[in-house]
Amino acid sequence: MTVKLNKKTGKWDFCFNAGINPLTGKRKQIRRRGFETKGEAIDAYAVAKSEVLDDSFLDISNMTYGHFMENYFKERKVVLQRSTFETHALFYTNNIKPRLGKMKMQEVSHTHVQTFINELVANGYSSNTVHLIFRVLFGSFKKAQLMKIVRENPCQGASLPKPDRREINVWTLDQVNYFLQEAPHVMRVTRCLIGFELGLLAGLRQGEILGLRWKDIDFANRTIYVRQTVTQAAEIKPGAKNDSSIRSLTIPERLVDELQKHRKIIELEKSRCRTGYRENDLVLPTRDGSPMIPRNFRKEFYNLTEHLDLPKIRFHDTRHTHATILIAQNVNVKLIAERLGHSDIQTTLNTYAHVLPNMQKVVSDKLDAILDF
Repeated sequence: MTVKLNKKTGKWDFCFNAGINPLTGKRKQIRRRGFETKGEAIDAYAVAKSEVLDDSFLDISNMTYGHFMENYFKERKVVLQRSTFETHALFYTNNIKPRLGKMKMQEVSHTHVQTFINELVANGYSSNTVHLIFRVLFGSFKKAQLMKIVRENPCQGASLPKPDRREINVWTLDQVNYFLQEAPHVMRVTRCLIGFELGLLAGLRQGEILGLRWKDIDFANRTIYVRQTVTQAAEIKPGAKNDSSIRSLTIPERLVDELQKHRKIIELEKSRCRTGYRENDLVLPTRDGSPMIPRNFRKEFYNLTEHLDLPKIRFHDTRHTHATILIAQNVNVKLIAERLGHSDIQTTLNTYAHVLPNMQKVVSDKLDAILDF
């Protein structure tokens, strides 16, 4: 602390070092000026230092979880897709902050975390929602541990409810063939049809389809390269869902032909656009070249399937349909995992476990056919 007489004003000032903010790495100094006497300056210093301690700034041990999260979310906003960030922020504000926000970082224990999870379950939150909320909590303490604000992650080893397995509805091979044969002949068929075919015949995710560019397609080698996506907010995002999702995959000749036909439509739209075409090189943009809003894309799919009187499935289930058809044809599961962009083969096995028992029967039947005893 420094308390000294200001020769210019004739009054007393004080200054003291408030430490380094562990979140930003910046040093903070507290200054106050204009006290009539040295005693007043010293008394004011004592009050100021107490306020700094209450603000959890001087000592890491006094930092609250809520204070930490204010800075943590500034970082996450840069890293996460906007829709994902908004979801995480909502879970924190509505669920985590009221329960743990006022606790000091180093006071949050495994017991606190487990009790919080148990309360979520008791209050009727679905298993999947509990897992999403926990992911935000775990990630924040993982960062705090990396920054040496806490010694251990209190979320480590927490017991979570078993995830709900969302029912997967898929079309049969006959239904897929019916769709591919009849959809092009529907009067004023949606221009999104090529996107639906990419889901069924290539297993691409919705964001991957809407982010696909013409330069990402090698027509000569019948290969598609997944290098960018379109978010739920219709924003182009470089990369993909994860590192393994950035991939290449071959496509059938039928899809190559359909893509080339669709390209002529896009070129025609581009030439007729009067408002100034926004060149993003997208395979499936809006009529002015902008990224398409995903919910509008899905709406077109649901309208078309209803018109064709096909069983109602989510658009993401076209990807599941693609995978189950390949599994039914005894395609190696590892190859399917790579094609779908799964991070590991276990994800594929877990997702399509309902199909695998049929494959086991096929294997048994083949064994019976080849064994001679």
